[in-house]
Amino acid sequence: MEEQFTNHLAVKYTSQWDELSVGQKKEAVKDAVAIFHKYEDTVGLRGAYVTQGFQAHTDILFWMYADRFQDIQDLQLDLRRSTWGKYIDIPHAFTGMTKPFEFSEHPTSFQMGVPAREYLCFYPFIRTPEYYLLPKWERKALIGDHGNIGHEFIPGILTNGVYGFGLGDYEWLLSFETNDLGLLVDCVRKLRESKSRLYMQHEWPFIVGRHFELEDALSQYI
Repeated sequence: MEEQFTNHLAVKYTSQWDELSVGQKKEAVKDAVAIFHKYEDTVGLRGAYVTQGFQAHTDILFWMYADRFQDIQDLQLDLRRSTWGKYIDIPHAFTGMTKPFEFSEHPTSFQMGVPAREYLCFYPFIRTPEYYLLPKWERKALIGDHGNIGHEFIPGILTNGVYGFGLGDYEWLLSFETNDLGLLVDCVRKLRESKSRLYMQHEWPFIVGRHFELEDALSQYI
């Protein structure tokens, strides 16, 4: 598995955005789109996801990836300096890194070039300290049981798990992609039956959004 950095950036428009004219909003959106295009050779954009109806604290979730974190950070700094950036808050930002998993060689779907699905369900999580103190064979069995449940929902659901240790408040960042929200509900509910749940300490916020091309996503709030 190629090691890359990932970033999920949650954006919320401020009340000042609603005070702008349609023309001003369109110009601001063009400014933001131009910045993403400026970095397109170094920062990949898996998708821009409109979260209306799912979460009140987020309007759009951007999913980015790059070989160097500096490029992701520079892109976001340019966004903050832009006209568009004057009218947003950032309630959440999550940085991760793709690395080989301890008990599995399952690659992330986005690195395999699998096209993005219509919906994204993203959530970070932390396991309990007791989990990491279990014997390796027991942790392997727990993860194997968890994985077997998840495999029941492939290919209807794509999985993308990355490491977050030391890069933020969370240890793991998980992205489910699907065209069927009903299947997502069934999968997440079924995973609650995994014994690994006994070692889950924290797993929110859940951020769910609908995939749009970049300019279309930003234009939903004009």
